[in-house]
Amino acid sequence: MKILVAYFSRTGYTEQLAKAISSELETRGHSIEYEIIKPAVCYSWFREVARDFPRYPFIAFGLLSSVYREHYLKSYHQVEEDIQALTYPDISEFDRICIGGPKWAQISYPVARYLQTIRGIRGKKIGAFATFGGPPLKIFEVELVFRPMTRLIERMGGSVVATVGVSSAYHDAGIMPLFKLFSYLRFQQPIKNFKLGTEYANKGIMDFCNNIEKR
Repeated sequence: MKILVAYFSRTGYTEQLAKAISSELETRGHSIEYEIIKPAVCYSWFREVARDFPRYPFIAFGLLSSVYREHYLKSYHQVEEDIQALTYPDISEFDRICIGGPKWAQISYPVARYLQTIRGIRGKKIGAFATFGGPPLKIFEVELVFRPMTRLIERMGGSVVATVGVSSAYHDAGIMPLFKLFSYLRFQQPIKNFKLGTEYANKGIMDFCNNIEKR
């Protein structure tokens, strides 16, 4: 199959995940092309956070109430950011599309704009991948990025057939001690066990590629 791997990476960690996915797909005989999603203007992490900061209390409330969380995930208005011109603005020539970026509360802004910009997504099978600062907490990390991505992709006419998320064990705001504590409390494992190169990440990538290959 001819597969497009499109990704945005601010620190380089998501790029490593994109390359690991691509490498596995290439060993299976697939042809890979890349689309590197680049913001039109690069802002500081604090300025980026500030754009979505008013919604953070709603995220916190959603962690306490499953009913409200469902409402929030269905009604959240995704923040976007201008991106540079794309190499493949029309993706209709590809058999599969893999799209990824870091989690910024929900979808990173350049990835959200990419999904609204590309043409030819209708009827395509999509793989979504992401990196996040903490361990793979189902509600706070995994669900908050993949649910909105799936909703947006389905609205554009595509279908998500595979997902994989790994921890970067890094956060600009310096809250890693808190994430490390959550990792031990929830999983009884250090957060480094959820990074690239671990059994957790390798299995996730294998499962992701298996689902991408399904007809």
